[in-house]
Amino acid sequence: MRKIIVTGANGVGKSRFASELASARPEVPVVSFDAIKLRTGWQQRPRPEIDAALAMELEREAWILEGGPSLLFQAVGKADALVWLDPPELVRAWQLATRPWKFLGKTRPELPPGNVDWPWQQYQFAVRSLRNASKFRRSISEVFGSADAIQKWRCRDEKDRVAVISKWAKPQTERRIGLT
Repeated sequence: MRKIIVTGANGVGKSRFASELASARPEVPVVSFDAIKLRTGWQQRPRPEIDAALAMELEREAWILEGGPSLLFQAVGKADALVWLDPPELVRAWQLATRPWKFLGKTRPELPPGNVDWPWQQYQFAVRSLRNASKFRRSISEVFGSADAIQKWRCRDEKDRVAVISKWAKPQTERRIGLT
């Protein structure tokens, strides 16, 4: 595995999980879909610009691509593996509620500069996102169910996440001890 997608609805911990995967295999860069699609001030780039930038990233030799379901249709055909982070909605709601306070007045590491977290805007976003939970789940489920040629994981809890990281880290461990 050299190309892995980490997807899920907003607030499920995609960026954190991608960072954990990168820690296990530091030679593989993390690509944030939010960094591709956003400009400063939470303004979205035009779709053709987003598609072109994503296509360039997908041509690289290896990557950990993290982002929501809108990237899946373009990216899944280039991936070796797909991770769907799908915790219970209560966990997701809690993470959305606490996230603005972790980065209060700052830009999260996975975002381009100038996209500052302020609680009021983030809570408005969180409410919209939670209302769209079934839409996110349906969209991801459709791609997840049809992606038969790649390794897939649906992670509902921390135990599932640890299993994915272990599997992802294994090729590097095997190379170090001369198994591959």
